[in-house]
Amino acid sequence: MAGLLGIGQSALMAAYAQLQTTGHNIANANTPGYSRQEAVFATAGGTYTGGGFLGMGVDLVTVQRRYDRFLAGELASSTAASAADTTRAAHLERLQRVLADTDNGIGAAIDDLNAALADVANRASDPTARQVVVQRADTLAQRIRNADAQMHALGRDADEQIGNAAERVNELLGRFAGLNERISAVQASGHAPNDLLDERDRVLLELNGYMKVTAQAQDDGTVNLFAAGGEGLLVGSRAARLDVGTDPNDASRQRIVLKNGTAALPMSAASFGGGSIGGLMRFRDEDLVAARSALSTLATDIATTYNDRQKFGLDAGGNTGGDMFAYAGPGSDFRSLLASGSQLAAAWPVTAQLGAGTSGTLKIGAFDVVGAVTQPSTTIAFRADGSYDLSSGGTSTHYPAPSGPTIAHDGWSLTLRGTPQMGDVIDIVPNANPATDGRNARAMILDSQSAAATTSGSLTDSFATMLGGVGALTQSAQASRTSSAGLLSNAQAAQAEHSAVNLDEEAARLMQYQQMYQAAAKVIQAAQSMFDSLLAATAR
Repeated sequence: MAGLLGIGQSALMAAYAQLQTTGHNIANANTPGYSRQEAVFATAGGTYTGGGFLGMGVDLVTVQRRYDRFLAGELASSTAASAADTTRAAHLERLQRVLADTDNGIGAAIDDLNAALADVANRASDPTARQVVVQRADTLAQRIRNADAQMHALGRDADEQIGNAAERVNELLGRFAGLNERISAVQASGHAPNDLLDERDRVLLELNGYMKVTAQAQDDGTVNLFAAGGEGLLVGSRAARLDVGTDPNDASRQRIVLKNGTAALPMSAASFGGGSIGGLMRFRDEDLVAARSALSTLATDIATTYNDRQKFGLDAGGNTGGDMFAYAGPGSDFRSLLASGSQLAAAWPVTAQLGAGTSGTLKIGAFDVVGAVTQPSTTIAFRADGSYDLSSGGTSTHYPAPSGPTIAHDGWSLTLRGTPQMGDVIDIVPNANPATDGRNARAMILDSQSAAATTSGSLTDSFATMLGGVGALTQSAQASRTSSAGLLSNAQAAQAEHSAVNLDEEAARLMQYQQMYQAAAKVIQAAQSMFDSLLAATAR
């Protein structure tokens, strides 16, 4: 009777263990990171009798979780990649919005300034037209300053997020170290603490959201953690720490240093390998640096283009023009220096005219000021063979007939039409009324639209190239974000298929184990009835 009673009892306990495990699964069906658990049984063996071996029931070996370390590793890696791509794409989208305003952006401000200069070229004597140029120049300078300020703010925001993420990593490393200690202590019993293991995996997955972490399991049940660059983050229960401080090479941004005991190792985006910190550092140290450098180059080109032309001309008072913009490079403000429309050097300092007595077909086809004019009065007198004498500043120099129609000298150039005759004269004379001359304003427009204005072409082309570069980076980052999100979704689905709780399956098992429990109770009841019958028989 004792054997049958023991078998029934072991069966009852086995069914109860199954029910408890299934109930635990059902209770944690929506718990993040929970892995379905299963009770593992083995026969209790048998007792030899003359008629053979009689079974002794069932033993509970352990309760194990449905876990695949390869799927878990893929999920962690996909999490790090997706977090990095998502973070970088989001910040690049913000950067693109800083530059992509077609109505109120830098490109529109350049066009507006040129439109105002065109009005001055047509109506140089109109003070209102000149004042509009002052306003448009100030607007252009303000938009460049605003764009730089917003880029700087994006860098500060990235720094702040990096610092917050580093503190969170330190907290998670501390939790992971504590779980290592608890798991190592329990592991000595020979059974795995499934819920603690799940909790440690959840911490590892969260860590990968901030940085790519490689896990190496040890024989004592602990897991050592390493960064993508091989730096040790946690060994046993000793965790390193991420310290955030000012970068000694660039005081405007933060630097992360990995401290492990007395050792201190600066961390780069490559060291993090992924996660939101890796994405933030890549955006801050690569994408944002390139965009700010391009903006600085554009600001330099704008200032140089307009300032150079200003110095070639005369303002409304007949004075040589000064700089229109002030910009000393990265770290300095881009400012407009025009305080009034009268300071705009819209006029050329000299003009060309045919001298008295000039006959024949000789005409001045075009005249342009291309540099600083040092001698305002110059005379060109032609000889019969087409050569000419150029007199300027009390000195006369003979030149052979030009090979083409253009003659250039002392910051100006002119194009001839027709054939010069003996005695034909062209005089280069000072501008008698600069307040009504808008030719230098027109030249400013042409210079800004010239393909030689910048290495990328005109000023607007240069801005478009900068904007296109940021747009290309943003599109690439968005594509990477979509791709890595798909890989993460696939990894999550594979992990869920293997480890997640299926309530329909658990409900079916619950009924099965309930029947098993009832059957085991029947075995005990039968043993009890037989024992009662035996007692009743021996009582006689």
